[in-house]
Amino acid sequence: MKTFERSNLKNRQNYYRILIAMEIIAVISLFYFSVNWFVVFFAFPALLIDMYSNKRCLSRQKNFIKSIAFNNDKIICTHLKNNQTVIPFKKVKFSIREEKFEKDKTEIEIKLKKALKSKLIGRLHIDNWDSIFELKNELVNNSITQIKYKPEGFWSKYGVLTADIVITGTAIAGASLAEMNNDFNTANSLDNIFMPLSDIKDDIESKKERERL
Repeated sequence: MKTFERSNLKNRQNYYRILIAMEIIAVISLFYFSVNWFVVFFAFPALLIDMYSNKRCLSRQKNFIKSIAFNNDKIICTHLKNNQTVIPFKKVKFSIREEKFEKDKTEIEIKLKKALKSKLIGRLHIDNWDSIFELKNELVNNSITQIKYKPEGFWSKYGVLTADIVITGTAIAGASLAEMNNDFNTANSLDNIFMPLSDIKDDIESKKERERL
């Protein structure tokens, strides 16, 4: 049985606790200081979503994977609390963020394949796993399905889309208010704002893809 072990038990529990505490303070401040309703309308749900996302990230930090073993046609993931997740190769998926010029940012996701959506088992960071590239090769050699990497947290995954929605919603609301005040020039300008960040993101990703080639 081939086993890969975590080189240290460092985690980011305090980081996520601080983020959650700051978000709770921000939510309380929105109502305590009588912030404009328009700001509250967009900020309150965004903060709640981020709090939920950070709470999930914190939960994962409390029981991360500390070793991975390859036994016949199964992967055995042993967690911090010594509970194990045993997955047949055919039900395992993995993704990797492998930075070409910044190897220290490399990390691997181990996922359990389900009918509709894969379940995250754990993330393995190069800061904690000296043999992460050897582990990657072992996953590939066992014909385990590789999927597209998605960063941790709601905003890392959907931040651009959410920002687009907020910008678009703000523009629509602003245009309506401008029309009510007979400021048609401002209304026309705001009507032309629609999802600008998606285009910027596409340009950045295209540039990164060209650099990889």
